Amino acid sequence: MKSFEYVAPKTIKEVTSALKRHGKRAMIVAGGTDLLVKMKGRALTPEVIVDIKRVPGLDEIKFDKKNGLTLGACVTMREAELSPVVRKHYAGLAEGAEIVGSVQIRNRATIVGNLCNAAPSAEVAPSLMALDAKVKIAGPRGSRTLPLDQLFAGPGKNVLKPGEWVTHVVVPSPPPRTGSAYVRHTTREAMDIAVVGVGAAVTLAPRNGICKDARIVLGAVAPTPIRAPRAESLLKGQKLTADLIAQAGQAASEEARPISDQRGSAEFRRDLTKVLTERMVTRAFEAAKKG
Repeated sequence: MKSFEYVAPKTIKEVTSALKRHGKRAMIVAGGTDLLVKMKGRALTPEVIVDIKRVPGLDEIKFDKKNGLTLGACVTMREAELSPVVRKHYAGLAEGAEIVGSVQIRNRATIVGNLCNAAPSAEVAPSLMALDAKVKIAGPRGSRTLPLDQLFAGPGKNVLKPGEWVTHVVVPSPPPRTGSAYVRHTTREAMDIAVVGVGAAVTLAPRNGICKDARIVLGAVAPTPIRAPRAESLLKGQKLTADLIAQAGQAASEEARPISDQRGSAEFRRDLTKVLTERMVTRAFEAAKKG
């Protein structure tokens, strides 16, 4: 591993100043489960490491019905996985977090790090996008908030400008009678990345059970996680049935833009997208009926 300078700021302002001062030479570390591996292999060779773990509040999970869920940049997968609040109100997020790597990895890997790495197969991205999450960004020109689906620019690329970094993820409080779910398919049972991942959220009208809203997000089938708007539109305003959900699954498979690689062919991924979309919409629907 190439030698580097290590700095550990204690405030958001100090982190931003360090990133501005060192420019492209610097990279942030929170969990380090991806960064340190790449540094050891010299795929990344930052000259300055900015450790954000000493900034107060970045390791906190906060929730209230008015403001929803707030996850600091140092919140780990394991903390999200085990959080009673997350499991109760944001099941899809917990389901995405709990299958990342091993327990040891989840005790280090962070939600925000997983998002900023911008892998098409990022486990928590589809579930958070389905839940309408946003990211709070700090930078030299101040702070801004961005819908999560606008964070991703391509495989391994995000839209953060020089000196910017994500401080928090904010997820709205789910409306009554909302259910969410996430699943992935892998070639191995564990310790692998998704061949296809699907996140879904369904909200039912209070009285008649009509689908008031539906969000379907596909992972690992395009350069970035993507919504499936045509599939969603088939469900909105309708009484959900097995046949209608199957139609939505077919539409989602047609909206996917997969490639063929060592984990599976494009055709296989489209077939998986259909099946997994049906399962996740059904599971979110069942959870919404209980809400």
